[in-house]
Amino acid sequence: MGLTQCPLFSLDPDADPAEEARQLHAQGSLVPVELPGGVAAWTATDLATAQRVFGDEWLTKDPSHWPALADGRIPDDWELIALVRGAGMIHSGRDDHRRLRQLVSAAFTRAPVEALRPRIAEIADELLDSLGTVGPGEPVDLREHFAYPLPVRVICEVLGVPNTAITELRHRFDRLVTPQVAPSGEADIRVAVADIHRSLTALIEIKREDPGDDLTTALIQARDDGDRLTDQELVETLFLILIAGHETTINSITNTAYALLQNPKMLAALRDTDADAPTWVDAVEEGLRFFSPIRHALMRYATQDTDIAGVRVAKGDPVIASLVAVGRDPRRHENPDDFDVTRPTRRDHVAFGHGAHYCLGARLAKLETEIALRALFTRYPALTLAAEPERLASIPLQGLQALRAYLHPGEQPPPAAQ
Repeated sequence: MGLTQCPLFSLDPDADPAEEARQLHAQGSLVPVELPGGVAAWTATDLATAQRVFGDEWLTKDPSHWPALADGRIPDDWELIALVRGAGMIHSGRDDHRRLRQLVSAAFTRAPVEALRPRIAEIADELLDSLGTVGPGEPVDLREHFAYPLPVRVICEVLGVPNTAITELRHRFDRLVTPQVAPSGEADIRVAVADIHRSLTALIEIKREDPGDDLTTALIQARDDGDRLTDQELVETLFLILIAGHETTINSITNTAYALLQNPKMLAALRDTDADAPTWVDAVEEGLRFFSPIRHALMRYATQDTDIAGVRVAKGDPVIASLVAVGRDPRRHENPDDFDVTRPTRRDHVAFGHGAHYCLGARLAKLETEIALRALFTRYPALTLAAEPERLASIPLQGLQALRAYLHPGEQPPPAAQ
């Protein structure tokens, strides 16, 4: 049965992600779903199927292979349009993707990322110092004042741009991943996209006048040297690095911190000095499995008819992956809804993708999350939640709107529940 003839499972931004994952698992490994706006797609729900989707030679990220987009059935103001169409590497097929990725990959390999460790730790300490200025008994929003500024400052230093480059674009970025309905009844995505492109074009001109030893200058040089990068590719590559360089890390830090606050036994295990004790790296991996910062990975398209997990995917069909469902798969993870940093399968996730499109910034995001969590719970070991947080209402992202907590500076952690 073709995608358009199948009964579709509706993906709801407001739905509980864990419950949605359970319902998807009950329907199979590759499930026909409906995205907002009535857009049909297939979604992978387990690790093997997601890896197949990410690595299948007959699935491409190039949206020109999506007939519904090419013939205008997907409108320009569809709320997810900016995440599936563009000239950057995330929307490119093999040759263009390889060319664009090579221009930025050197900055995110192991050595340069590890070299950032002292600076990331320094920024974390500065932010934690600032948190300590709140009045006694006052809660602090850890997402707003710690998880958000840390990756923003890091990626802006990598790019050689001021922090205001993201601060000024913040609400426009938010509109792309958590669209809000305007009074007119439409989510004016086109306005947000146009504003972002204007701002980034202006930023590029500033950097062209004031070059430095940074990634933005290197990208501008690649553009000015000839045909290695078009104007639109330059803008969209910078856009991708900016948004991917902080948005998922914000959620990774916030989500994992929340999970640890709900699981004092896990926090106690991480503080254990025994050689066999779990590490903060283990906490990062389990956080990515349990509470992936990406909820649904959009979007690939079949370049010819192909079979995936026993399902016939027709040429032109869009395919996504539910990373929440992958991380909570009961066939791979025992008690998948438990947060356990000692779990043997904690690394069995695809929070940063898989294959050729594996996230370039994954190593940096993991390092930032590791340093942030260690610093936060070392500085404020008695940290407690001030209120239960609300989830972000988003298809592409899984996160929290805020994470309010009491710091209790100078106090010791409470005993872990037995």
